Amino acid sequence: MSSTLGNPLLQQTENHIESQLTPDNVQNYQKIVVAGMHAALGGGPNSILAQLDKSQDPVADAAKGAVSLIIILRHQAKGIMPLKAAVPAAMTLMLKALDFIDRSKIMPVGQPELVRATHIFTDTMFARFGISKAGLANAATQIQGIIQDPVAMQKLQMKAGFLKHPMAAEPTPLPAAPPGNTLQ
Repeated sequence: MSSTLGNPLLQQTENHIESQLTPDNVQNYQKIVVAGMHAALGGGPNSILAQLDKSQDPVADAAKGAVSLIIILRHQAKGIMPLKAAVPAAMTLMLKALDFIDRSKIMPVGQPELVRATHIFTDTMFARFGISKAGLANAATQIQGIIQDPVAMQKLQMKAGFLKHPMAAEPTPLPAAPPGNTLQ
């Protein structure tokens, strides 16, 4: 689906991202990655990607740059870019930037750099979409509380349609039509 990255760890990560895409999401993902690469490489030696050579922290700039690039592309697309394709595409763009850093000998990229870039990517993505760590922790606490409370869990399952409400009426079965009596 994608071009081969020079760094096997980064290639393995990109393969994993792409293996998680739903079939209806693949085409949007590919369009976003291609548009992102065009934008990142536009300007040749003065491109966004080439600027990583002058960076004080290329790993952080690769992560933050991928998120910023997706935000810009999403704005240019007037909000029609689906997030379920944009987020994995942004991660792939980050991997491509990290591969550029590695191939260009700006710095070697291994597991520690990938982990650090992923943390920065996630923090930046959450910040750009207004999701705070406190908000995530609060949501996790609320979900944990619901899971541990049998009454709340039952209510949730009923609202989702997994359980029938105990006071719900039983539908009355329709009488069967006599043999040979069919509606035309």
